Formats: sequence, structure tokens, C-alpha cells
Amino acid sequence: MFRSIARFVVPVGMVSVSVLASLANAQQGMPNPTMAPNPLTTTLSIFRSNMQDKIMKSADAMPESKYGYRPTKDVRSFAEILNHVADISYTLCSNVKGEANPATATAKGSKTEIVAYLKGSFDYCDGVYSGFTDAHLNAPADFFGFKTNKMFLLTQVGNHDALHYGNLVTYLRINGLEPSGGWF
Repeated sequence: MFRSIARFVVPVGMVSVSVLASLANAQQGMPNPTMAPNPLTTTLSIFRSNMQDKIMKSADAMPESKYGYRPTKDVRSFAEILNHVADISYTLCSNVKGEANPATATAKGSKTEIVAYLKGSFDYCDGVYSGFTDAHLNAPADFFGFKTNKMFLLTQVGNHDALHYGNLVTYLRINGLEPSGGWF
């Protein structure tokens, strides 16, 4: 009796798990860069774009009256984090591109100015990533005085964004706001 039940249950269970896994993956819309012409660069770009989308949604979600919010005097305010993210995006992406940093040195104050500055830095990085190929990843680069390669710099753009997105999530939650989620 057990064997006849097992002959039915095991295959049905395996098919069910397979179907559910496929549905879950399809619902999440997980990108598959393995078939892209430049899979490594595409992978870096997907991660960076995801983080930057979440940062922009966070910037939009926080009311302007809370842009000066900081949980303690020893950390950056919400606005200062956004300005810092934009500054570093311009710095790293201009380094990868091999040109002078196009950002202006003046801090941005209002929500409108900060969001525009942030969007400008992300758009600038989009231009850098769009023309980049895997063949360029090992080209020499400078990371604040340390010799490295361009892949390291491109990795740091997404890494830096993810680091500070974590700060923004905390600031939003402390202020009773729900951060945007996403599939990763």
C-alpha cells in the first residue's frame, strides 16, 4: 500500500515543486544576464539599477520636512546621505569613464534640488554602464589612490548604493514610512 501511494505522491510532489518554483521565479521577474553579450557588466548594471531605483523611491517617499532628520547627531541626515550617494556615484563613474567629475561642489538643500542631483548622478552612471563591455573590466583604474581595475569601481557603485539604501530604509521606518521593496 505504501509503495502505491509513494508512486503517486512522489512524482506529483516533484512536479508541484517544479511548477511552484517556476511560478515564483516568473513572478519575481528575476533577470538572467547569462545570455547577455556582456554578462558580467550586465550583472553589475542590474544590481546598480535596482539599488538606484530603491534609493530614488526612498527620496520620493520621505517628506521634505524630514530631509533634515538624523537619528543621532553623529550620523548624516537623510538629505546628506542622498547628496553623498550622488557625489560618490559621480566620482566613481567619472573615474571609470576616465574624465573629470562633472558634479558641482555645492551641496543641494531642498528636496527638489537633491532629487534632481541624485537623478543626474544616476543618469550619468547609466551612460557609463551602457557603453561598457566585459572586455574593459580589467582595465586599470584608481580608487582613491589605490591601483585596481574598473570592475572594482563598478562593483563599488552598487555596493555603496546598497550600503546607504540600508540607512535610508532605517530612516524611513523610524519616521513611520514604508520603504519600497522589490525582488532583491
